[in-house]
Amino acid sequence: MKIAITGATGFIGRLLVEKHLALGDDVHILTRRPKSGLGFGEKVNFHFGDLSDVEALRSLVENTDVLYHCAAEIREESLMKAVNVTGTENLIKQASGNVKHWVQLSSVGVYGPIFSGTVTENQPYNPVNEYEITKLESDLRVIDASNSGAFTYTIVRPSNVIGSSMRNASLFALMHSIEKGIYFYIGQKGASANYVAVENVIEALYLSGMHPKAKNHIFNISDWYTLEAFIGNIAEKLQKPTPKLRFPKALMLFAAKILSIVPNNPLTVSRVKALSGRAVYPNTKIERELGYHTVVTVDQAIQNLTAFYKNKQHV
Repeated sequence: MKIAITGATGFIGRLLVEKHLALGDDVHILTRRPKSGLGFGEKVNFHFGDLSDVEALRSLVENTDVLYHCAAEIREESLMKAVNVTGTENLIKQASGNVKHWVQLSSVGVYGPIFSGTVTENQPYNPVNEYEITKLESDLRVIDASNSGAFTYTIVRPSNVIGSSMRNASLFALMHSIEKGIYFYIGQKGASANYVAVENVIEALYLSGMHPKAKNHIFNISDWYTLEAFIGNIAEKLQKPTPKLRFPKALMLFAAKILSIVPNNPLTVSRVKALSGRAVYPNTKIERELGYHTVVTVDQAIQNLTAFYKNKQHV
């Protein structure tokens, strides 16, 4: 099969490339980086450019069985509209009539901040920041194109993706606070830790690309722990005491509001709500429709992450 992948050098995209190479597929990637530094050698077909480069996009998607659109701007807010929305529109134009099936990597963030209850694929959209807004716009562009007959689609929406090669340092900062004995809980016991191992996201993407029942569906993907179990597991792997300190949610919300005038203050109102939230994102639909099952458990993911963290601390 011809497989095309955008965002192929990123945290998730790289592992997706490796999976399809292992299966013997004809893998094509879009990249701006020199191929000598990517580690793929001659095993992949390189198309040099970005989501604004029409010629690169045209050659990338020509006669493609499955396109995985994993590229997105997640850091620079000023670039998000151009990359996440206009870039997707450019890709759609070239994919129409060339791509049989489009798999879109999205995010549960498009549902907005939710702090209680069960969040399914039928949850109303309520994005609040530029990343969530532009990711939803990108998703809707893909659905509209599919409804017009351009290709079939599947959208995969993970929660917080974790893995040792992730660029997001927030979880390593959390490990540092546990190691130093300064981590504390907010609110009553039982808050949710909605993380998903990157290997499980790869499995969900792969099934979405290959399974006939995946067409024209949206799937959430997440693993769930109570926050106490998640933190306790990390502490155990780090061989540190399990954190016990806990502050009332109302007190921490008050403190966050007071500290909001402090630049780069980590204790924000949204963070307090997130650390005390109880929302759950079940895998029910993707398990039922595609036969999905976890490849890596949360315990295994934490083991890998803490091992990486400890090695990094001693470099």
